[in-house]
Amino acid sequence: MSDRGLPDQTGPTGATDACSRGSKDRPLPDGWRWVQLREVCDLNPRRPELRREEIALTTFIPMSAVEEGGGGIKRPEQRQFREVRKGYTYFREGDVLFAKITPCMQNGKHAIARGLLNGVGFGSTEFHVLRPREGIISEWILRFILQPRVLEEATAYFSGSVGQQRVPEDYLLQLRLPLPPLAEQKRIAGILNEQMASVEKARAAAEAQLDAAKQLPASFLRAVFNSVVAQQWPKKPIHEVSSVAGGIQKSPSRAPSVFHRPFLTVRNVQRGWLDLTNIERFEITPNELERCRLQKGDLLVVEGNGSRDHIGRNAIFNNEIEDCIHQNHVIRVRFDVSKVDSEFISLYLNSNDGRAQMLEKAKTTTGLYTLSVNKVEELEIPVPHLSEQHSVAARLSEQMTAVEQTRKALDAQLAAINALPAALLRHAFQGAV
Repeated sequence: MSDRGLPDQTGPTGATDACSRGSKDRPLPDGWRWVQLREVCDLNPRRPELRREEIALTTFIPMSAVEEGGGGIKRPEQRQFREVRKGYTYFREGDVLFAKITPCMQNGKHAIARGLLNGVGFGSTEFHVLRPREGIISEWILRFILQPRVLEEATAYFSGSVGQQRVPEDYLLQLRLPLPPLAEQKRIAGILNEQMASVEKARAAAEAQLDAAKQLPASFLRAVFNSVVAQQWPKKPIHEVSSVAGGIQKSPSRAPSVFHRPFLTVRNVQRGWLDLTNIERFEITPNELERCRLQKGDLLVVEGNGSRDHIGRNAIFNNEIEDCIHQNHVIRVRFDVSKVDSEFISLYLNSNDGRAQMLEKAKTTTGLYTLSVNKVEELEIPVPHLSEQHSVAARLSEQMTAVEQTRKALDAQLAAINALPAALLRHAFQGAV
């Protein structure tokens, strides 16, 4: 391929790119050398004349068949040769496929073409094909381009319109990479394969534990509210033990000015907890503040606004914010504390039975789902003796807190596991394995 039109070793802004800078500043182990990718790979090589029967089965790899994060090709297809021989990307056994389009490129949809019928295949036009030359193994090229640093840098070279941006050939051609002797490439690639397999096992185990932890709250709630004892609890419509009210409608005219107050929206009310990381403020009147000011123990219920997932999502307000109000898509339920523990009712409404009842109430003739003040007032809730409500709420809250702590620990563990591949690749290309 001609070198005409190749960029110099500066990025789009004129700054020396990271790969080039690293190649000049960082010494390599003995026997290693810095090369450009165009010196060791053919990029998008021409397809030779293929003599095959038109109906011969041929491997076809759509973008969807390539796993993210370098996970390989999991779902290759077989198509007749006549269907793929024109208009698709050609490659052969051992070629490295580089997804050039966003977001596939950043997500690591890059792989080695292996197991191809008769050693050749076709695939998405959104692949660049890298064919390693003699003395270079495919694994070395693949592992290099999978580095987050390389993929992040590639985004600075995107061309095309938003949503259809692609990495041009020039970026790949000018990439510099450290190259050890062939035997060392094979040795390091073998170690990396073992390490990545171990990381994948650890990730799968952590994800399984996290999924199990996420199922626990529903299990705890089911054990209580589906129990034989719970079936004997008396039930009452919410309006008999509470007052229910809507909130204030958002509008541009309520931009903060003179008398503005913090304002909870649907986004703030999650299932069982309040997300207070981003609180809006709106202009109101003193009368509106008096009418809509939230109090400790108020139950906030999301009306849903058409969404099944949002229907009835609810949490307790515990005076986390002074003089706080709520929008009209969040319904406030204020219970008679001499009869009802609001935490107990919130837990019930977040259980399978509670959610099913709210979904049934929320159905509309148009197929959408939405609650209203009247529909919330009609919800049937269990009302055992107040002391039993307190006891159940305390026990479930303790269990939920323990689950949340476990979930956070597993999230941190999974984040650490997900960071391992980048570190392993970085060490490998420094010759530190």
